[in-house]
Amino acid sequence: MEICHVYRHSPFLLWAILFFGVTSSSPVPGKLFGEIRSPNYPKPYPNNNISSWDIIVPKGYVVKLTFRYFDLEPSESCFYDYVKIKADKKNLGRYCGQLGSTTGNHPGRKKFVSQGNRMHVEFHSDFSNEDNGTVIRYRGFLAYYQAVDLDECDPNNAAEDSEGPRCQHICHNYVGGYFCSCRPGYQLQSDRHSCKVECSSELYTEASGYLSSPEYPQPYPEDLRCNYSIRLEKGLSINLKFLKPFEIDDHQQVHCPYDQLKIQAQGREIGEFCGKESPGNIETKSNEVDILFLTDESGFSRGWKIHYTSEKIRCPQPVPLDQFTVIRDLQPVYRYQDYFIVTCKTGYNLMKGSQKLLSFTAVCQADGTWHQSMPRCEIVKCDNPTELTNGVFNYVNKPANNNYQSVIEYQCNEPYYHIVTRGGGGRFTCSPEGTWVDQAGQGRIPACLPVCGKPNRPVAEIQRILGGKQANRGSFPWQALTGIHGRGGGALLGDRWILTAAHTILPKASGGNDISLDQLAEEANVFLGHTDVDELHKMGNHPVRRIFIHPDYNPKDEHNFNGDIALLELKHPVTLGPDILPICLPDTTNNTFYMDGHMGYVSGFGVEKNFLSNHLKYVNLPAVSREKCQSWLDSKSRQMPMVFSENMFCAGFLTVKRDTCQGDSGSVFTVLDSGSGRWVATGVVSWGIGCAQGYGFYTKVLNYVDWIKGIIRDDTI
Repeated sequence: MEICHVYRHSPFLLWAILFFGVTSSSPVPGKLFGEIRSPNYPKPYPNNNISSWDIIVPKGYVVKLTFRYFDLEPSESCFYDYVKIKADKKNLGRYCGQLGSTTGNHPGRKKFVSQGNRMHVEFHSDFSNEDNGTVIRYRGFLAYYQAVDLDECDPNNAAEDSEGPRCQHICHNYVGGYFCSCRPGYQLQSDRHSCKVECSSELYTEASGYLSSPEYPQPYPEDLRCNYSIRLEKGLSINLKFLKPFEIDDHQQVHCPYDQLKIQAQGREIGEFCGKESPGNIETKSNEVDILFLTDESGFSRGWKIHYTSEKIRCPQPVPLDQFTVIRDLQPVYRYQDYFIVTCKTGYNLMKGSQKLLSFTAVCQADGTWHQSMPRCEIVKCDNPTELTNGVFNYVNKPANNNYQSVIEYQCNEPYYHIVTRGGGGRFTCSPEGTWVDQAGQGRIPACLPVCGKPNRPVAEIQRILGGKQANRGSFPWQALTGIHGRGGGALLGDRWILTAAHTILPKASGGNDISLDQLAEEANVFLGHTDVDELHKMGNHPVRRIFIHPDYNPKDEHNFNGDIALLELKHPVTLGPDILPICLPDTTNNTFYMDGHMGYVSGFGVEKNFLSNHLKYVNLPAVSREKCQSWLDSKSRQMPMVFSENMFCAGFLTVKRDTCQGDSGSVFTVLDSGSGRWVATGVVSWGIGCAQGYGFYTKVLNYVDWIKGIIRDDTI
């Protein structure tokens, strides 16, 4: 046993253990609580092991560590196996042993608390665990740590490197931190810790009064730059009487090297004072006195206090020039350096001549007069109201003017436009600030948005089989005549978009697919506002800015018109009226428009009796069920194997020769929505097998509403 003991303490052996042992370091992140345990715990810990943990909690907290279980090999001074705890550059102890053992240093239930937010724990085990030659398996330790709020305001918790209190005046602790505040009369400085008296521009205009160093008669603060000014009328003398105690830091050999009290009268220096001898009474023989008090960063003198006296003369009582002028806090008597402030009643501007004043203050002068004359108040005037596009404004008040509280009302050109406000209605009032505002106080004027699907002269034949009839003006005001690759149709959406068929822009197998959409837009012709082609041409073309074709449309596939839909954006919005009005898009939740037999209208300038029509015609057609459409199409498949996708529907008759034809492509299939009372575009004329030789096929607009709105980005269509 003795040999083993000597061998165990061999320096070479200890060096070998440190060199060949297992070392690990485990940083513990900034959590509020957790645990650390010896390697393999609760099983016996390994030999030759060095493990360490750096516990870090958020700033503003300290670390508290307690051992729930502790079982290490006991030894004198914990020389072999031990746990060492450090915090704040201090060793908090070295521990080993078992609970109740006489050897070692068991931590028991001791609580280890840091002063900062970090704690370091080290665990060391040597090459073996023996007691009198018997190998004993020690289980190690289990410890818990938690973040505990640090009361930074407690002086006992001040950091070692701190030169003084955390706050100069008042410290307020909260969980995770603290903040400082100052006593009344002091301001917290930019370092958020120190407090300073704000006495750089103290002005005294009363006939008599007291002024003193901050905190008088207690010691005054350090690093002061105080400037006290007494301003009275000319011809009067200010007398200063220094009260006791008087005490300012001085030096026996140098005159006032630390703190100084300087007194000046109209730029003339009366004296510089310090020490304990009071200046007594001073007759300044001036109506203007400046007292400068400068201190350094140290000292404990009690300061000074002055009682000054004088007399003042009176100024005449201010009288307003009109009933709209308001003198604030009117006093019964005004003396030298008293002042009055003038404002106007709401809705009136302060004026001096032709100049608008932001504020007005008059001061009583040394000669008993006011330093400037009384202003007048003039009613606020707003600028002329902003014009409303596709609308007008009217004055509600009589006579019509732009004075304060005048009211205007914006109205849109009904029934073609409807007004959209920002929540404050269409009435605007001239505000006290001189701007027109609505009832919510907002200045942005309303907008006039297009009304869709409300023609002045809607067709009346809703459920009768009619077709090929000449349309009256105003019955289909959304109808557009297009000219890109020949004659086509379209429908107005909003006030600057045309809904049409993609094949009118990129015809099937036309060989013109190499032409860019920008070039096609430059060459495109769009006409609106009449039922007669010649009249449309006279009215003029609406130039196109951009063209959008649905990505599913394939111009190279002659047998598949899926995605046959396009949008033309006009360069300029059109002005709506009885002959130009947009069509509505269908409600995506309503699929009844496509039920078998549901009647709709198609208008266009297409072929009639083998000639292009010179006048807008329309036909009333029923929607046909998909089963009937597919069955009829299958019977024609030998002639033309056309694709009938879910994005299409068909309409028309098999026995009655009523149908759309060439030149009608791009025009829309419209249905009266009985719920909203508006006409909606449910289809776009797409393709067919001959003219009036069976059903006609249309692009199903309902399936493309999201695509359309995604491009137009306008919820008004």
